[in-house]
Amino acid sequence: MANRQLLWAALAAFLKRRQRRIHPAGMRDTSSKCCCQPLLDEFQCSKFSLEHAQPADFCRSQWQRGDRSFIWLIYRWLLVAFFAGGVIGSLVNSFTGGKWFIYLTDWGFTLCLFACAYSAVVATIYFIKPSYFASSSWALKIYWGSHFTTTVLAMMITLVFWVALYPSMSDGPVGLYNLWAHAFNSVCMMFDCFMVAFPTRLMHFIYPLIAGLLYGLFSLIYFWAGGTDFFGNRAIYFILDWERPGLAIGSVCGCIVLALLFCIVIFWIYRLRIWMYERCVKPEAAEVMQTRAATSKDTVQTV
Repeated sequence: MANRQLLWAALAAFLKRRQRRIHPAGMRDTSSKCCCQPLLDEFQCSKFSLEHAQPADFCRSQWQRGDRSFIWLIYRWLLVAFFAGGVIGSLVNSFTGGKWFIYLTDWGFTLCLFACAYSAVVATIYFIKPSYFASSSWALKIYWGSHFTTTVLAMMITLVFWVALYPSMSDGPVGLYNLWAHAFNSVCMMFDCFMVAFPTRLMHFIYPLIAGLLYGLFSLIYFWAGGTDFFGNRAIYFILDWERPGLAIGSVCGCIVLALLFCIVIFWIYRLRIWMYERCVKPEAAEVMQTRAATSKDTVQTV
């Protein structure tokens, strides 16, 4: 515990020294600012929290102009319809006595539906009553954590399926469901990360990590209980074959590393979004406001 506190203190001191670099003229030395500074700034205990001062950020798009947007509302519900169609269709075709629920793909697909439906409800409530949500609302905390977790899991499912699982499957057409659940899921969630207005916190890696470990534990319990997959095999996935614990544990550890890497990827998608907004949309909005102010002033003088 003491070592951890010393590590955090050393990291905080390092960041503080960087922030105090001053030019001789008294200006901040922005030229020496590290490009990874936003990443370093994330390593703070406070960033584990799901607190955010602006509740409207969870209800709006980064790119909408007004306080409320009907187009944003339509987008949110279209995303719900997309994932609902996939989940319902998959359940109808592959329920197989409930074994649909044992696969991480279907966990992830269901989480995509949950996160998108939750966000659509939040956006709808905000559209009707913008003052409804408070900054400490648990509804927004659940949304924030579930959206980040879902996006990380979607990206991990896509990579693991196409790299590790699909090559071992029998030859044949890819199939719409494989594309829907193993490609479109991550594409849609990454695109959504680029559209939303709330920030991404690197320290939120703990939430997808917990979800992944829970699935690993579930696969172990399912194996011990004598469960089988669609084809009667003891292992849900061959990389989670607990008859070969070394392979299974190694797969879990590898997925943890992948999840951490995807957390960083999502964080930089967020930083790219902010960078583009500040250089493309924000100056234009400021110019519009200045034009309106000048027009109002001229009108007053004329009167």
